[in-house]
Amino acid sequence: MRIALIAPFGLRAKGTTRARALPLARALARRGHLVALFIPPYDSPEDSGQRWRDGGVEVVNVALPAGCRRVPAGENVQDAALRSGDESPGYRATPRERGWVCRAVFGAFEALWYFRLTWRLLRAVRVWRPDVVHVFKPKGPSGLVGAALWATRGGRSQRGRPQGIAPSAFVSLFPCVPVSLSPRLRVTPSPRPLVIDSDDWEGPGGWNDDPRAGYSRLQRRFFAWQERFGLSHAAAWTVTGRCLRDRAISFGADPERVFVMPNGESDWVLGIRYWVCQYPIPNTQSLLLYTRFAGVLVSDVVALWGRVRARVPDATLTVVGRGLGGEERELAGLPGVEVAGWVEPEDLPALFARMTLAVVPWADTPANRARSSAKVLELMAAGLPVVAYAVGELPVTVGDGGVLVPAGDVEAFAAAVAGLLADSEQARALGAHGRGRVLREYNWDRLAEIALEAYAAGVGGG
Repeated sequence: MRIALIAPFGLRAKGTTRARALPLARALARRGHLVALFIPPYDSPEDSGQRWRDGGVEVVNVALPAGCRRVPAGENVQDAALRSGDESPGYRATPRERGWVCRAVFGAFEALWYFRLTWRLLRAVRVWRPDVVHVFKPKGPSGLVGAALWATRGGRSQRGRPQGIAPSAFVSLFPCVPVSLSPRLRVTPSPRPLVIDSDDWEGPGGWNDDPRAGYSRLQRRFFAWQERFGLSHAAAWTVTGRCLRDRAISFGADPERVFVMPNGESDWVLGIRYWVCQYPIPNTQSLLLYTRFAGVLVSDVVALWGRVRARVPDATLTVVGRGLGGEERELAGLPGVEVAGWVEPEDLPALFARMTLAVVPWADTPANRARSSAKVLELMAAGLPVVAYAVGELPVTVGDGGVLVPAGDVEAFAAAVAGLLADSEQARALGAHGRGRVLREYNWDRLAEIALEAYAAGVGGG
C-alpha cells in the first residue's frame, strides 16, 4: 500500500511531526508499505526543498514559496533566531503591534503565502499517487490539504492533478455557507481514503484561547472552523484519547470510524534503555520538570515547589524545555532550581539518568484533558517514576508507573513527591513498572496496527 502522511509543520521545533507522524511512518514502512511523509517546513526553513530517506520512509520537505522567512505564531523572534542559529536581519518582527492597516496588509500577504505553500503540498501529494492519505492535525496547511482532498472527485489524473471538483465541494469548504441549503449540496468523499489525525484540542477552549499562540481573531475563527470541518469530513479518524474521540463524534464523525491511537515511544528511547541499564535511578533528591509549558502554568510550579522545599529542603528541580513565551526563565531565581532550557534529544537520556523522579503538574484545562503527552512517555521509558495530577489521559498513560493526585491539590502533590524521595525502593519499582508499560503498550509497531485499522475502515466508509 502507498501511504502518504501529511505533517502539520517541520521536524525541528515542535513535537507532532517528530514524535508522532515520523515514528508511525517508520513503523508502517517496517511492515512493507511504501510510505512518504510530506512536510510544510514553514517553521524549519533550513529544510525547505530537502528530501531524504529515514527508516524506509521518503521524507519530502516541500519548497517554501518566495518571501520573508517565517516566524511561527507565538514564537519570539529572538528565540526563533537562536533556535535556528540565524541572527541575520532576515528575521523581522511582525507588525501585530502596529496600526490596523499594517496588520491587515500583513495578514493578507501572510494568508496568501500559506495558501501557496498549501498548494505546493497538495500538488506533491497528488503527484506521488498514494492509496491512502493520513493528515496530521485538521488545522493549518495540512488541514487545508485534507479539505481539498475531501472536496475533489474523480480520483487521480495521469499528471497527478485533480480531475474535477464536486459542485457542492466549495460550499462545504467555507463556514459562512450552510451545507444543508439543499439535499444535493452534499460533499462526496474522494475514492482515495482520507484519514484525519487529531492530537490536540485546537478550537475554542484549547490552543485557540492560549495567549502564547498569538492568533488573531480571524485566525482563531478560521482554525475553529478547520477543526470542525476536519473532524467531520473524512473517511476515518485517528485521535490520541477519549476526549478527542468524543469531540470528533460531537462534530459529526461516525463513532465506528474514530480510532484512539495514543502517542508512542520516541525512537531515541533505545538510548534511554542503554542509560537505564548503565545508570539506575540515583539515590538523590533530584526532580525533573520536562515541558514546553503548553499545559503547565508557571504559577502552579512556583506554588508546588515552595511546598516541596518546605518538606524536603535539599530537593532540587531541573527544568528542561523552552516555553513559547520563555516561561522557564521565570523559574530561574527560585532556590534549588536549575533551568536547562532546550536540550537536544540525544542528550536527554544522560540527563534523565541523573534524576530521581519527574513531576507533571498539568493544569485542568480542556486542552490538557485532550492531550496525550509524548514527553510523559519519554520520562516513563527512562525509568523515572512520575508524580502527576489526574488530568485527562494521564491516569491511562501513567497507570502503575507513578503516583496520581487530584487535579489542583498542591498539598497532595507535594506529599507524594516527598514520599517518593524518602522511599527509593518504591520509586525504583514505580519507574520499572512505567518503563515496562511504555515498551509494552506504547511502541509504534503496535500502534501502527490501529492506523491500519483506520485505513481499512476508510476504504469501507469512503
